[in-house]
Amino acid sequence: MTVLLVAGGTGQAGSAVVREALARGFEVRSLSRRVPPSGQALDGVVYVSADAATGEGLAAALYGVDVVVDALEGRKGKAQKRFAEAGERLLAASKGSGVKRAVMLSIAQCDELPLGYYRSKAQKERVYGEAKLPTAIVRASQFHSLVDSIFRSTQQLRIVPSVRSARLQPIDVRDAARALVDAASEEFSGHSLRTVSGPEIRPLREFAEQWREATGSRARILEFPVPGNVGRYFSEGRNIAPGSGFGTITFGQWLAELQARPSNLS
Repeated sequence: MTVLLVAGGTGQAGSAVVREALARGFEVRSLSRRVPPSGQALDGVVYVSADAATGEGLAAALYGVDVVVDALEGRKGKAQKRFAEAGERLLAASKGSGVKRAVMLSIAQCDELPLGYYRSKAQKERVYGEAKLPTAIVRASQFHSLVDSIFRSTQQLRIVPSVRSARLQPIDVRDAARALVDAASEEFSGHSLRTVSGPEIRPLREFAEQWREATGSRARILEFPVPGNVGRYFSEGRNIAPGSGFGTITFGQWLAELQARPSNLS
């Protein structure tokens, strides 16, 4: 049985990869700095503690692993500054442990947007492109949960924020996980890059309207102009990756699932 290790396996994307890999019959390990308590652990998963930022514990965690899926995050501060370096350490330890191939989760069009978080992803992509073992980079568009969090962020102001002229093609994290495990299942050489997005491209305002209807929010939608390079990035549609439709779960379907959860029922 193929042993698949998910780096960042307790995070949002990583945990979805863990579930997808389990369902496909992989022997799954989840790597994170802290192992989850037993009540939150999934049956059939081996949880290991290691730190890609320092390299501590990586060799032991990677022993006997065939393929690595890197779903680590570095959203701010030192973690963002050291994000590419952590990827380099993970790859070096993987090579030293005999791992056959590695797959990295990245962001669609991350080399087009001049923001620190996106730049850190692009820097890490370059590390993967120069690795001494076969690698595949899977870029995913924004997750449905991110779009939801943007709309929720200003509810105290009774506003649903939107960006003028912006279109999105968001993807469900489960669809992104499916693409990552697809890549991990392939036997490949060299380095490759693919992009996966959701099933629909729509103006951000339409997603905001859909969100407001699904949640029952009475906040008004307010479109903001975004100046400079970021504004041009959206107005020129450079956040959309042509031909990258892969996901099957729409934002509306995701919202319906979210509203049906016990915590959202009155």
